[in-house]
Amino acid sequence: MRFEWYAASRYLRGKRKTRFISLITLISVAGVSVGVIALIVVMSVMTGFDIALRETIIGNRAHVTVVLPAGQRMDDYSSVINEVRAACPEVLAAGPITQVEGLLKMGRDTTGAIILGVDPALEAEVTDLERNLTKEGGRMFGAGKLPGEKEVVLGYRLAHRIGARVGSEVGVITDKPTVTPFGVRPGNQVYLTVSGISQAKMSDFDSLYAFVDIQTAEMLTGRPGADGIHLKLTDPFLADAVANRVEEALPYRAETWYQNQEAFFEALKQEKLAMFIILVFIILVAAFNITSTLIMIVMEKRRDIGILRTLGSSSWSILRLFVLEGLMIGVGGTVIGVVAGTLLAHNINPVAEFVAGLFGIDLFNSTIYYFDGIPVAVVPFDIFWITVSAVALTFLSTLYPAWSAARLNPVDALRYE
Repeated sequence: MRFEWYAASRYLRGKRKTRFISLITLISVAGVSVGVIALIVVMSVMTGFDIALRETIIGNRAHVTVVLPAGQRMDDYSSVINEVRAACPEVLAAGPITQVEGLLKMGRDTTGAIILGVDPALEAEVTDLERNLTKEGGRMFGAGKLPGEKEVVLGYRLAHRIGARVGSEVGVITDKPTVTPFGVRPGNQVYLTVSGISQAKMSDFDSLYAFVDIQTAEMLTGRPGADGIHLKLTDPFLADAVANRVEEALPYRAETWYQNQEAFFEALKQEKLAMFIILVFIILVAAFNITSTLIMIVMEKRRDIGILRTLGSSSWSILRLFVLEGLMIGVGGTVIGVVAGTLLAHNINPVAEFVAGLFGIDLFNSTIYYFDGIPVAVVPFDIFWITVSAVALTFLSTLYPAWSAARLNPVDALRYE
């Protein structure tokens, strides 16, 4: 192999009369590098978005929700919490939850909402509701706190839609029947005071959800108890195991945070795969450049190949020589791309700010995406597969030119020399 390495490196360096081939070689290296850089940056940004959104969802949703079969209500949810804690030591915190669908009315503005009844003291340990009150929504609408009796916490966008602020009186209309002197009237309206504004950084939570304490939820529905309990675990990725154990050991039904958002996470996964396949075509174009470069080198080195064959080099030796030459181009471009792509991914936010300032555009609007900067996660596993894909495509691109050189007849190569 030492001979093949030496000859391949000499062919790549070229002589003065083969400067054009050397230029094409550099273009091929640059093509592979650009493809690898694009793949690493895009995959890192998409993985960063995936992780950031997952953390947001995990923070705002219970890791596991436990309910009775057939939608029955839990009259004594405290005993259910104790049973689940005894069966599942992974449970860090637990609290009751009741869901009510209703209308919120303030002045002439009316909008639909999903009202969640919670125990404020327990809810602070289960989800990020209390921490969300200190975010930008709290600064814009006034200081807030968790809901007490006849109080409500509104999602940021929900409050904006009806013009509510901390201290506002909001009418809540539910389907609870109301008894009047003239008979039973469908629908019930209760006025609640806005105690806080929550900015969960999730569109559905900020646009649809309002939070009240469990006693206020009972008043809105006219039914005591809770719909279920939700759990926070030591590790959110243990949710499936805990849910299965609850269903096997106890007479309850359990649903995990991933099942609640399964379609969303599957869409992210499919989008990431699609982007990987699309961007691999950039490397494929560079691989075609390597093929054309090797074909030109084979044509230019016909005489040299004939001499080598005459001196005793085998067809396999010639084939390895040109495969190695193509791999030098591909691996060199891949190494440059991996280093440059990793550095660019780690510094994507300063680069984005520079480009935005240069062209006067906002590349990443934080008010739309809810993030202070572009989330990036450089995952070694992704880099490994990008590297393997680039080298594999490079190897495949060398086979035809190398095979053509190996089957060259030395007599035909030297006939007119």
